[in-house]
Amino acid sequence: MADLKKEGFTVDGVAIAPPTTYKPVFATTSTKSSKRDQGLNMHNSPMGTIGGYDLTWDVLTWEEIAAILNGMINKAEFSFHHKDPTIPGKWIDRTFYASNFNMAAQTLEDNEERWTDLAINIRRIGAI
Repeated sequence: MADLKKEGFTVDGVAIAPPTTYKPVFATTSTKSSKRDQGLNMHNSPMGTIGGYDLTWDVLTWEEIAAILNGMINKAEFSFHHKDPTIPGKWIDRTFYASNFNMAAQTLEDNEERWTDLAINIRRIGAI
């Protein structure tokens, strides 16, 4: 097994700063034949589950935020090297797309420009 301490987050093979928060999200889609009956019992036929992550970073240098944004903005898809809660003890690569890029502001700290509160939602291209 690979040494987890040497692993790190990458986008298309480029190292990025680890997110401050790393929130897994999953959504299961059901077939159109799924429905509730008159007794309100659900008859569900899952098609599949899409996974993703809501990522945030508190404070980033200009170089760090540029590596993240340039790896994800305007990309139909990108490879994301990450930890997956469904696969214990192993870092994996999966294909994602990104949406909803938000950040607070640029600040000056110790004569260096910093960017704060970056938040990005990424979702898998395929089912989990």
